[in-house]
Order: sequence, then structure tokens, then C-alpha cells
Amino acid sequence: MHNPTRVINRIFQFLVICCLFSGGASAQESSIFPIFVEHALGKTRIEARPERIVTIGWSGEDAVLALGLVPVGMTEYKFFPSGMFPWNETAVGDAKPILLSDAVIDFEAVAALRPDVILGIYSGVDDVSYKRLSAIAPTVVYRSGPWQADWMEQTYLTGEALGKRQEAQKLINDTIAELRALGTSHPALVSKTFIFGSYFPGGNGIVVYLPKDPRVAALVELGMVVPPYVADLASQNPTELSVFVSFEEMEKLAPDLVVMWYKPGAREALEKQPLFTSLDAFQSGRYVPLEDAVSIWATSALSVRSIPYFYPHFIGQLADAAAH
Repeated sequence: MHNPTRVINRIFQFLVICCLFSGGASAQESSIFPIFVEHALGKTRIEARPERIVTIGWSGEDAVLALGLVPVGMTEYKFFPSGMFPWNETAVGDAKPILLSDAVIDFEAVAALRPDVILGIYSGVDDVSYKRLSAIAPTVVYRSGPWQADWMEQTYLTGEALGKRQEAQKLINDTIAELRALGTSHPALVSKTFIFGSYFPGGNGIVVYLPKDPRVAALVELGMVVPPYVADLASQNPTELSVFVSFEEMEKLAPDLVVMWYKPGAREALEKQPLFTSLDAFQSGRYVPLEDAVSIWATSALSVRSIPYFYPHFIGQLADAAAH
């Protein structure tokens, strides 16, 4: 006769195996919880795999979507008809996330969404706001500083908070590889010097972004380099992402290529400044002005979604300008 206990044990083992195979990734992800995520404002405990996710700040939803989830609430970008970045519209699909103000944190609106976790990694969340958000749900912010997290930090911390660290690291590695492959496919850009800047009408100079800024770091991944003067400015300002360079100092920049993003009216104002237009790069047509919303946001709020969406086009613009 069969031993009833042995039969029951075998049936139980079979059912466990079936559950593991059918629930694979979900079971694995759930088993790592609770987890702790360390960041600049504390150490956040997340009890279970989050399902209702709210993102605040810039481009936080990009990393969540890239990891296969859709936030219940995310930042609204009023420059786009849908209120979303165009590179995210397909991933959002038929879901209807609530779009939150990008100007101030609406704590009541966030609480109404009943989030399991709040992600404010590329944001200006301070200690007071962090405490208010944490009273609503576990909240994860930056490790670097307010408005300083690059797309890699944002992706990695999002992966940690969602129990998808390995997937997040793969997204980072794949995106870096894509940038480097784009650079390899455009050898004329390798070792070209560039500045990436902006201008605000009425100013007596321009903002120049330094190598720590994601805009600049992405072009360095393509194989380009900053001019010696910008490298010196970075050494003198090791904690800064950008510096102000007056029109009188501008000739010291001497880049092969000038990339500028502009708010409405700013380009026209700057191009009336003789000390800017006397730059050899401008005179020769080695100049890439970014004025439309897609160009500005894809290069200012970089992510694992915006880079594959925009940079294959952007590198063509850079290569065409460098050819002059």
C-alpha cells in the first residue's frame, strides 16, 4: 500500500514547484521584501512589492515604465498635449495615471492616490516635504542632492525601491552601451570639443553646463570632450553642475561645437550679442540650437527611455553641425 503521508508530501512538493514556475519573477521579487533603501534624507523601509506608485519631480515615471510598471500618479508636463513625455505615451497605453503639478507638491492629491511608494529621486524634495510624504507612504529620494540625481541614479534607486535592482542595472548598462555605439557610428564626433549651454534674456553671459551635468555626460559617452577652459571651470567648482560665463570671457571657451537650449525668445536675443556670434563655431555653422519641447526635455531630463527615443536623431544633428 502507498504511504498516505508520502503521497501528500509529493503532491505538496509538486504544487510548490508549479507555483514557482508559474509565478517565477513575481515570487522572486516578492521574496526580497521587506527592503530598505538608503538615500540622502533617510532609510526607507518598503514592506511589500509596490503596486501603486507615485512619482514626483522630473522623469521619475520613465524608470518605472522602463521596469514594466505604470505609476498611478506622475508629473504633468504642460509643454506636451498629453501632459506626458512622448517617449512614454506608448508604455502608458490605456492606463490613466493622475497627472500631478510640476510646480509644487500637492500632498492631498498624492495621498488620495493611496500609494504604496512615492519616488522623488530627481526632485527638490527637502526634509520637511520628505516627512510629509513619508506620512503618506514610504518615500525614496535622491542620494546625490536636490535636483542632482542623474538618469543612472534615478534608474538604480527606482529599481531598488521596486525590487527590480538587477533589471534596473541592465537598463543602465544597455543605455550606456547604446550611447557608446552611437558615438562609434559617428567617428567624426570623437574628441570634438563642445559646450552645452543656455541663455536667459537680459543676462550678460550664458550658462555653461559642466561634466557632472547629465547633458554633458551623455555627450562625453558619445566620445566628445569639453574644452580645456570648461574642464578648468569644473575643477574650480567641483560640486556645481553649471557655471555662468560672461560675454567677455566667452572667447576662452573656444569649442568645436556649440549646443544651446532656449526658452521662447532667448535664441533671438542671444544671437544679437556680438561676443557670442563672434565665436568661431557659430560663424562656421557648428551650432545646434534646441528650441522645441522634445529636444529640450529629452536632453535636460535624460532617462533610459528618452535616450533611445531622441539620441539617434540628436547625434545626426551634432554630426551635421560638426561637418561644417
